[in-house]
Amino acid sequence: MMESSVPLQQKIESAMAEFSMEQRWESIILYSAEGLKMAAHGTSPAYDQENLLEFAFAQIETVRLLGDRMPVKEILIQGRDRRILVFRYFDAWGSPVILSAVLAGRKGYRRAMVKLIDMIQKLE
Repeated sequence: MMESSVPLQQKIESAMAEFSMEQRWESIILYSAEGLKMAAHGTSPAYDQENLLEFAFAQIETVRLLGDRMPVKEILIQGRDRRILVFRYFDAWGSPVILSAVLAGRKGYRRAMVKLIDMIQKLE
């Protein structure tokens, strides 16, 4: 178990790194609803963090408009280079956040992402 004196960002990035060792994603970034990068791990040669942030926020209004009638928790996009972009919208610390990941291969990511999100939501 991680010590409580470890900063929140470091706890999240440690968990991201743990899942990255399993080669689930090239890069993964957690953004606040205001567009601030809260934590990140890895780099993608094809998609930088600024591009991911721009797209995540371009879609956030669509996610809000669908609201309770058609709740959206995840948007997937497959690029021409066969990379998959994942944008996961969820709440943590009483606010909406966005988890963006770049997947290079076909290796499953959902179970790892669900575990990571569960861990993030339990942190204070």
